[in-house]
Amino acid sequence: MVNDFIEVTPEKLGGTPVFRGTRIPVRVLFDYLEESYTVDAFLEQYEIDPNLVHGFIEALRDSFTTDRKAEV
Repeated sequence: MVNDFIEVTPEKLGGTPVFRGTRIPVRVLFDYLEESYTVDAFLEQYEIDPNLVHGFIEALRDSFTTDRKAEV
């Protein structure tokens, strides 16, 4: 689940969603991607566990994926 990788608490950045155990807003990752930077560039810039970021991306992808086959 996506929530396994992020946390939202008033004590951290006023409730801004951040990567779990950090003060790095999730929004920053999307800002990087929007500006055509790679996930690797994000990981190089911020001291964050790559498994946390990749796990978040996979969980986000999986939240939009279903096991049902599309009916034609």
